[in-house]
Order: sequence, then C-alpha cells, then structure tokens
Amino acid sequence: MKHLLRNSIMIVALAGIGLSGCNNADENNQQTNLDSIPGFVMSNFDTTYKPCDNFFMYATGGWQKDNPIPKTEGRWGSFNILAEQNEDKIKGIILDAATQKAEKGSVVQQIGDLYKSAMDSTGIEKKGLSPLKPFFEKIDNLKDYKEFPEFFAANKLDGLGNFFSTTVGVDEKDVANYVMYLDQGGLTLPDRDYYLVDNERYQKIRKAYTDYLIKMFMLMGDDTTQAGIEAQSVMEIETQLAEFSMSRVDMRSPEKTYNRMSVSKLQSLVPDFDFSQYFSDIHIRLDTVVVRQKDFFSKMNVLLTDVPIEKWKTYFKFHVLNGYASWLSSDFVQTKFDFFSKTLSGVSEMKPRQKRTVRLINNIFAKPLGKLFVEKYFPESSKKTVESMIEDLRAVYIERIQHLDWMSDETKQKAVEKLHAFTYKIGYPDKWKDYSSIDIVPDDLIHNMLAIDKFQVKDNLDKLGKPVDRKEWGMPPQMVNAYYDPSMNEVVFPAGILQPPFFDPNADICINYGGIVGVIGHEFTHGFDDQGSKYDKDGNLNPWWNDEDAKKFAEKTQVIVNQFSGYEPYPGIHVIGKLTLGENIADLGGLTLSYYAMQKHFKEYGRPGNIAGFTPEQRFFLGWAQVWASNVRDELGKQLITVDPHSPAQYRVNGPMSNMTEFREAWHCKPGDAMVRTDSLQAKIW
Repeated sequence: MKHLLRNSIMIVALAGIGLSGCNNADENNQQTNLDSIPGFVMSNFDTTYKPCDNFFMYATGGWQKDNPIPKTEGRWGSFNILAEQNEDKIKGIILDAATQKAEKGSVVQQIGDLYKSAMDSTGIEKKGLSPLKPFFEKIDNLKDYKEFPEFFAANKLDGLGNFFSTTVGVDEKDVANYVMYLDQGGLTLPDRDYYLVDNERYQKIRKAYTDYLIKMFMLMGDDTTQAGIEAQSVMEIETQLAEFSMSRVDMRSPEKTYNRMSVSKLQSLVPDFDFSQYFSDIHIRLDTVVVRQKDFFSKMNVLLTDVPIEKWKTYFKFHVLNGYASWLSSDFVQTKFDFFSKTLSGVSEMKPRQKRTVRLINNIFAKPLGKLFVEKYFPESSKKTVESMIEDLRAVYIERIQHLDWMSDETKQKAVEKLHAFTYKIGYPDKWKDYSSIDIVPDDLIHNMLAIDKFQVKDNLDKLGKPVDRKEWGMPPQMVNAYYDPSMNEVVFPAGILQPPFFDPNADICINYGGIVGVIGHEFTHGFDDQGSKYDKDGNLNPWWNDEDAKKFAEKTQVIVNQFSGYEPYPGIHVIGKLTLGENIADLGGLTLSYYAMQKHFKEYGRPGNIAGFTPEQRFFLGWAQVWASNVRDELGKQLITVDPHSPAQYRVNGPMSNMTEFREAWHCKPGDAMVRTDSLQAKIW
C-alpha cells in the first residue's frame, strides 16, 4: 500500500480445496483433519516447505506453481487478479456506455466516446504522427533557452511534461493552505541509477535505450546517421539530469524535500529561467514556493545555457512522442512495447487492444468511471464493517503505545493525541467532481487525452489560494490499493480493495484479521513510520518527539534497515533497506496491531475453535501471506528493487513474521529456525 506523501501519488474468497497430507505446526509439524478454511485457498500450500523455515513458500508456494505469469504481464499476484476482476466489471460499464446515446458532457457519453476513439485503430493508423505535429512545430520555432519559460508554460497547460514539474498541493507545514511544489524530472528510464551506475546490467539497458531512441527517430523520418546523433543528444541531456537528481532514499526525507522559499530566491537558484514569466503564463500569482530538490534546480541552470538549442529541440520532441507513442500508429506502439515491456519488464506479449483501451480509460478517466463502478458493485455493508475494524485498531494502538517501555510519557501523550485525530475515508467520495466540461469526441484519441490532461492541470492550479478540500480523494474508488496521507492524518480505503483476499464477509474471521485488518494496521502505522512520525496530529510537518525518544526510535528502525538490506532476491542485488524502511515498519506494525485487535475481539466475543486443524493464530498468519501470493519476472523484479519503496512479496511475509514472538509461538518455531530471529536482531517497535 502506498504511503501517500504530497506530490508523489497494492492486493476472493475461493472455495477451499481438500488437501491431505499438508502439515500444520504442532510440536512435530504434523497436520491431521485437513479440510478447508473459509476464505483461504488450501491449494495455496506447498508442504515441501516448513512454516518455520520459509512461511511465504509454505503458505503460497502451491499458488505460485498454479499461477504462472501471463505472457502479457511482468508480475502476477493477488493484487493483479483482483485488479483484473475489477477491470472486467469496468469493461462491462465501458461497453455499455459505448452503446448508449447519452447527453453531451455526461459521464456515460464521455466514457463511451473515449472508448470509441481508442478502439478506432483504422483512424489512428491513418493519422500517423499528425496529432503531434502542432507540438513539433512549436518546438521547431524555439530560438534559444530564453523562450523556455513561455514554452514550458504552454506545455504545462497542455498537460505535457517538462523536465521539472509544478504542482499545487497541501502545504506540509501549514495544512490549512495550498502551496506550489517544484519537483525534479525529465528522465525516461525508471531511475537515475539506470544512467549513472556502471555495471553490466545497466550498461545493457542503456544500450537498449539508445537503440530505442534511434528507432523512434527513424520512425519520425530520420536516416540512421541522423537518428544516432539525435539519440545521443537525448542520452546526454538525460544523463546530466540524472546527475543532478536526488536519490529515492533522500526523497523519502521531508526535511530534505521541504525547502520553502520566495519566488525571488527560486529565481536566484536558476537565474536563466524567468520563473515570474512562467508563473504568469500559467495564470497563477504567488509569492512563495516549496522546492523539493534544491540541488537539481541550482544545477539545471548550467544545462539551460550550455546545451545547444538544437539538442534541446531533439529532447523535447522525443518526450512528446514518447508520451503518446502507445496510442499512435502500430509501428510506434510496437517499438515502445519492445523496449519498456520486453526489455525492462520481461513481458513477451502485448495485451489486446480492447484490454489496453479499458486500462487506459481506467487510468486517465478513473474517477468519473469510479462513480459508475461503486453505484453498481460496492455494498454499503462493507463500509460499516471496515469502519468498525478501524476503531478496534485505533483502540489497540492506543493501548500498546501506553504500555511501551521505550517511549516517555510526554511523547506517548502526543502519539495518543495523533491517533485520536486520525480520520478515514472508506469506499468512495461523498462528493463527486464535475467533469462535464471536458470535450470528449468519438474519433480523436489524442485530442481526448489532451482534453483530460488540460482539465486535470487547470483543476490542480485552481486550488491555489482556496481553502484545502479535506474531502478530496487521492485515489479512484475502483483502485486495488490504500494509503495514508500524513498532511491530512487520514487513512483511505477505496472500494476496490474491500474484496477478497483482503476482505470477505463470508471468510473465517481470522483470515480477515490477517488480511484487511492487517492492511488497515499497515496504513495506521504509516503515521508513525520513520517519515510519517514527523507530522503532528494536525498533519503539519512538525517533529513532536522529544530527543531521547527520537533517538530510541531511530535505533529500533535501524534494526529493520539492517534486516532487509541483508535480503538478496537476485545474486548481487539486495533489498535497499533505507528505501523500503517506511513500508517495512508499516508491515510489522500492521501485523502486530491486527494480531492484538483479533485477540481483543476474542475476549469480547469468544475464541473460535480450530478449523482444518489450524488454530486461530495460525489462520491469522495464513491470511496475511495469502494477500502477497505472487510471481514476478526477473527483469521487472530487478527494476522494482531500485524504484519501489515496497520490499519484494516474500520479504513482506517472512520479514515481519520473523520478528514476531507471536508467530513463533503460533507455529511452535524453535531457535535456529530460519523464521526465528535472535533477540539481538529482532525488531520490536509497537
């Protein structure tokens, strides 16, 4: 699940199948009377593994064997399957809209015509590059870098990218107001390391990327020699931008990324880019901004003046083309797929056009589509159940904080105040935004994409100077995800995730506690992870720990950094403990809180008996593991290690559980077992 920081915006109860001979973890790791557990798929087991040696494989190894990755995917897991099920429902909504004659500006008309325009393969092939020619002509007319402010402003309003972004968001130190954030950008490869790290893997990817650039320029009409020259220009500029860019680890730290300054101070960082003109041209007035990466902006001035304008034109043209290539004629589509999907992610087969179209609409027009989704598929009873679970978790968290032996009474009081101030959103927004002004036509996909982008940009810029809308959602309701927003001090659970294997009203209660309640606990804990803990009860970036408690907390989290940095999913490639720290803290905290919320439930309503020979506690841990059942291609897996703040799935199961005395007691694990970390290495926080 995402820890949603401002300006940075995963996973069915199937009928259990009898499986004789599967071992449980009594004293001898023997299991009898195995039948089924409601909400847990018994064929998920791989009993060639012992639960105390590798619980992830024990609980999900059978699933992995039975669920190979489809040729069209880079990974396949519980998240993907649920997202596919949601997409099937969304597909029905879209196809129904496409058959109706609806009023212009209605959601049904917009969705139906957007679908028609994306499915018009004949018209798209005929148009070729023509939808982008106005942008290319504008680029060709650039005379020098002094025209960049006006040019960048036009790009911004059109929804096109620049090599830095300007976005209005809640001010992290004054959450009652919005502020303008400036962020680094301009790279095509997944991370700056792809340009800078000098090893065989990255060298091969850079060579493949250069080949991709050459192919794209040749498709634009250049000969081989000229395409090679232009590819080199793009590579040179992006490599320099990568050198200026802040690392993903450093970007997790709000102390490093919250740099509030006047526009005149910003101007002094980049004297050769007229920010006053830029802001004027995007129709906003402001005195201060927050610069996320000061070094990036102070160094980019060198690029503005030193890079010849012809190279800049080449760079700008490529980025326009690359942004829309997946929806141009088939030669561009195939070329982009070959690099980004085949080379970077190991995917061998492109999805059918209709499936790509459904996914496109679900991405670029998600919230209007989500309104139709929840009207048809979301039961209100789920919302009430989840609200009750959240309150149970809140109570447990408060109890556990009050009994901590490492936190002072002063900090405990403030932590409890923050928990009391937590708010939550379940299912879908109370109020839906009006998108009726967007002009969607049935025969021009690029026009439609631009119209949606322009609306989103204007909607964002228009927030500046207005009261913060605390009812706004950062995700559409059909998304299979959840998040914690530190500036709002709230947790959000879209309708899309309130389904099996996370939540199933017909499942064994212990499976639900290990699933959806673990997810809720995970999001709660983000408010107290290494970064979320720096925001106070009102959501302001305002450290509230005393120095001694902050020091003890840092020592405890360092144990987690060390633990996960020791994991090596691929030879020579380790999990980045500092990058994944927030999510790893949240996994451990979420499991701990949900475990004790379950125990609290047992005290109030009675302890359930064993099912299929498994105790309630054992079923709890099976519920969490089932959520993370997945397979991933090596190419994508290696990419995610570099860019994803979440650890690979096996460590999201084995990592936190190996720190929990509750796990070893439930499964009768002994010192020396792989799932038992020694006391000196055991991470204990909440």
